This record gives sequence, C-alpha cells and structure tokens, in this order.
Amino acid sequence: MKQLVQLIDVKSLVTLAMTGAMIALLFAPVDPNPEAQSLFCTAYGAIITYFFTKRNQEQQTSNEEDQP
Repeated sequence: MKQLVQLIDVKSLVTLAMTGAMIALLFAPVDPNPEAQSLFCTAYGAIITYFFTKRNQEQQTSNEEDQP
C-alpha cells in the first residue's frame, strides 16, 4: 500500500503524464508545430532530469548522514 501511495505523488503523476504526452506526440499521425514540439521536448527533458537528479541527491544525502 505504501508503494502505491508513493507512486501516486505529484512528481510521479507529472512524469507519467509528460511521458504519455511525449509518446503520443511521437507516434500520432499529426504534424505538430515544430516550435511547440521543441518547447515540449525541452520541458520534458528538464522535468525528467530534475526529478531523477533530485531523487539521487536525496539518497546520497541520507547515505552520507548514516555514515560516521
């Protein structure tokens, strides 16, 4: 149950929504505006990088605090 609650936090929802939108954008039979597509790809990359880097930094901080 705890894992399900962690899965449904805002960070995960944003990541899943952005990933779904990226997949739809890449495989949809439409031709989106190139500027909008570039902006979305940049935002997607920044959000994914921030979330995964933040998680790794938090783990490193907790590991450093545990060591004497």
